[in-house]
Parts: sequence; structure tokens; C-alpha cells
Amino acid sequence: RSACAPTSTNAPASTPEPAPPVVATPEPSSPSAAPAAVPSAPPTEPRWAWVLPVDHGIRADRGGSGGFLAPRAHGSHNGLDLLAPVGTPTQAPCAGKARAGKNSSHGKWVQLVCALPSSLGLVESRRISLFFAHLNNTSSELGEDSRPVPAGTVLGSVGKTGNASSQVIAAHLHLEISVHDDEERALAERHSGRDQGDTSAAHELDALMQERCLEPAGLAPKSHGFWRARRVDPFVLLTCVSADNEAMLLLTSSH
Repeated sequence: RSACAPTSTNAPASTPEPAPPVVATPEPSSPSAAPAAVPSAPPTEPRWAWVLPVDHGIRADRGGSGGFLAPRAHGSHNGLDLLAPVGTPTQAPCAGKARAGKNSSHGKWVQLVCALPSSLGLVESRRISLFFAHLNNTSSELGEDSRPVPAGTVLGSVGKTGNASSQVIAAHLHLEISVHDDEERALAERHSGRDQGDTSAAHELDALMQERCLEPAGLAPKSHGFWRARRVDPFVLLTCVSADNEAMLLLTSSH
């Protein structure tokens, strides 16, 4: 009888498919930290400038003394007479509104109305009127109507106009500062020597100047005072708003 042929066992084995390569999955990176915000410095108010580029002191000649509260026909001098050669430029110590004009006593003049620095703590609406008189000329950009001007603007130049034209009176800038309750009243100021009206703002500023400027620096008037009704000694006020108290303390402590 025939036998069944055995099944062959010599067939080649199938080759297994290679396993896919194992790729390491990177751990999700942490989001990059946002840079720390740099705090912005608080805005600083611009320091006020002086009104002249030179300092020759206060007028004292045969025409009289130019000091604040010096004797005058109407009582006392309402401002400060700063010596300077004719033609010396006079500048705005602060940003404000300015206008120009002319009369027989003040000659050619400029009025500048400004807000005081908030560091003094005065009510925001308060304003001062700065008056520059006896000028040789005024800026051609200024007229009867007030217009905005930045600090440092040349308002005119020192002269001998008005009642400063006498030969016995040295060339000087007559500077007055009056303190008002608001801008409307400051713009209406005419700087008449016979008008000695007072204001609430002047009393407020007096107290704040004493507390925040003069007393910390050890300063006090030797005679008279710093005020005549609504008018303040220009040198004292401009010193308080344009010089750092630290420098004033250093100056007074060395004497």
C-alpha cells in the first residue's frame, strides 16, 4: 500500500517585522516666565527756573531801595528790583499763560499766570500772577490776550522803561508775585500799587511755605516779613519752588 508523504518541515520561517523605533517623548517644557514688570517712576514736576541768567543782586541807588517792602509813596514796595544790564533776557520760571502790555509807571511789562507745584500742597485751583516790569522789549509772540507758554520761554529783556527811566535809577527787572484763589482772578490782576486786596490763597500758601519749606530749612525773616496782603516776596517763593530742601538744609547747617 502507498504511504502518504509527510509534510515538509524545511520551509523557511517568516521574518518578523521590525518594531518601530522608540522615540523618547520630551517632557513638556514649562512656559517661560514673563519678565518682571519694571515699575515706572512716578512723574516728577519740572523744577522752576530763575527769571534771569545773571545775579547782580537787588537794586540800591539814588532812586531808593529795590527790596521787597522797601518804602514807597503808596506805602511799601510790592516786588523785588533785580539788577541786570539792559537787554538781559528774562524768562518764564514756570509754564503758564502770558500776555504783554505797556503803561506809564511800569513801562513795558509781561504778566505770567502759573499753577504752583503740587508738592506745596496748595488747593489745585490756586494760581499766582508773576509781573515783569520796566522791560526794554517784550516777546513779539505776546499781546493783549493771554496765551500758553512753556517754562523757560524768553518773555522779554531788562530795560529802563516807565518810571525807571530816570538816570539815578539803575537798570533792573521789577518782579512781583501775587497769589489768587483761581485762574480767572489771577488773569484779572493789574498789579496796581494802590490795590492791597487780600486773598484766601495767600494765607494758605503762607502757612504751607512755613511748614514745608522755611521751617525745615531753618529760615525766618530778619525784618518786615514775606507778605504784603496777597503779594509775596518773589525771592522767597521762587527759592521754595525751585531749590531742593536738602540743599537748603545743607547750606544753612554749614553757617
